[in-house]
Amino acid sequence: MKTAKLRIWLITLFLLSSSIAGSYAQGVHYDQGSVISEAVFVADKDGSSVSLRSLLAAQPSKVNVVFIFGGGDLGTGLPGHLWCQDSFEDTHILRTLVGKYEGKAVNFIAVASAPAYHSQTLGQPARVFLDAVDDSAEFKTARDAFITSTLAAQQSGILPIQPYFDLRLRLMLNPSPRMQPGAGFGERADWQGAFRAEAETQFYGVPSFWLVSDS
Repeated sequence: MKTAKLRIWLITLFLLSSSIAGSYAQGVHYDQGSVISEAVFVADKDGSSVSLRSLLAAQPSKVNVVFIFGGGDLGTGLPGHLWCQDSFEDTHILRTLVGKYEGKAVNFIAVASAPAYHSQTLGQPARVFLDAVDDSAEFKTARDAFITSTLAAQQSGILPIQPYFDLRLRLMLNPSPRMQPGAGFGERADWQGAFRAEAETQFYGVPSFWLVSDS
């Protein structure tokens, strides 16, 4: 989650920059003019992996806004059905932009980040999104609660577009040694954490807006 000062800086960066994506080597964060790795993926509402670049390339426009936010509250009844209240507040920016550019050559992709570092406060096992294996009952239960509660935000109108899901917090993974995932996390890759601002000090670093060109 973000302070208001950092959130404003990210929004300003989104409005002023012409191309932000990322080319990643270990320890390098995505920045203006770089290229998103082909390996980057998110999940759809069924939990199946989807290439982020394929979502960008499938759009009819070369201009894409990617909104990475703290997603579903796992059914605990938080405002907007979202665990991150900064993200809940910033959904009004997304709704405004979607409305302003409706019918124009701008496309929007929303990616919900899982509450990987505090799942125990939302009624699920601690670190379940970081440590439990994909086919475990505890991960499946937490995954389904996360997806269902995020979709509730869409159904209520808080999210104006269909969300995708970062079930393991791969896009915004915190580099701190004490925040690292366990064996159940799966394969580690250099791009994981690349969407996190280099100077970010918050656990999650959401919400975050990115303006991405597919050229």
